Amino acid sequence: MPIKKIVKRYYFEIALIAPLVLFLLIFTLAPIIRTVILSFQQAPQVSEDSGFGFSNYKDLFFQESFRKAFFNTIFIALASLLFEISLGLILALILSSSLKGMRFLRPVFILPLAIPTVVVGVIMSYMFSTSGWINRILIDLALTDSPVYWMAGGFKSLLMITLADCWKVTPIVMMILLAGLQSIDRDLYRAARIDGAGGFYIFRRITFPLLLPFITMAIIIRGIDAFRIFALPLILMGQNLKVIGTFAYLEYIEYNNPYLSAASSVVLLVMIMTGVVIYIRAIGKKGIAAL
Repeated sequence: MPIKKIVKRYYFEIALIAPLVLFLLIFTLAPIIRTVILSFQQAPQVSEDSGFGFSNYKDLFFQESFRKAFFNTIFIALASLLFEISLGLILALILSSSLKGMRFLRPVFILPLAIPTVVVGVIMSYMFSTSGWINRILIDLALTDSPVYWMAGGFKSLLMITLADCWKVTPIVMMILLAGLQSIDRDLYRAARIDGAGGFYIFRRITFPLLLPFITMAIIIRGIDAFRIFALPLILMGQNLKVIGTFAYLEYIEYNNPYLSAASSVVLLVMIMTGVVIYIRAIGKKGIAAL
């Protein structure tokens, strides 16, 4: 069909989606393309050759700070996903049960979503301080004799950021999985119980397979966001513990190096796309097909 006929026939629909398409082109696609191009260019003070090259990427992976930021990003993203999916599934199963008072608990579990990330970072900095609640609980339970220095760097700081991120965004995963649980036909459960199936068998054979599309959706949505983590590490640790997001920010703002910042941003984009593709090919095909 000629383009003129398509426009004439669907002009109203085109008019409705045109603002969104323009917004995505101008504020999403164009900046991405510009960043990719910038990542292959060299700074004028480094070389007079304005051609394209991989020098920025070589400089990145030769820097120990970027390699640490790379590892920190992967650790936080994978650990956050593991905790959030597990805890979100448990909370969704609890809230979907027929126990009394469950509907009153839903607003409580969703409350962290209403708190700005900056405020969450400040709250967590108090909770994980040497005299904060976390250390008091650990000492009262005799799990440690002295306060844990969560902000000293290393594994403890990575775990602190992971737990803070989980507290903030687990409700998103919980809501997605709760919607999936509520979409499952209850007759399947009743038929399974009549046949004598136990709770674990019902979960393994009925609940989990039917919930897999929603788990796939939650992992993709949260996985993309987990790799892009930025505010919490910057608030809690500053420059003492970098992820790729804060590395790119500091290279651009503090060191006035947009070329290296662009290269690190492209690396982050490739990491996100690679993670999504690997998950879909390895695990999520059935989940995507069922959506």
